[in-house]
Amino acid sequence: METAARVALRVPVFGWFLKDAIYGAPDAKYYFIANLVVCFAALVYFFGYPFLIIYALTATAVALVSLIILTASDMFRKGGEDGAGVSKPVGRSTKAR
Repeated sequence: METAARVALRVPVFGWFLKDAIYGAPDAKYYFIANLVVCFAALVYFFGYPFLIIYALTATAVALVSLIILTASDMFRKGGEDGAGVSKPVGRSTKAR
């Protein structure tokens, strides 16, 4: 993740805007968001409906992958197979007394 952040900050124009939004004046964040909205509107104007379709399909794929990653976090938990994280059912015992 840190490597991706460093790469994003080194992109010539986008990195300058992003660096200013992170480390600059307090209102620079709002200008950065406004620049992103204007860029999105310009892309819709120049490329039209196909851009919106590709954007929506990409956003859907990103949302599904992020949901899978968030819900499968137990699968990636570090540790042994000792069952420490496994909860036992609460209730009456089924053993005969």
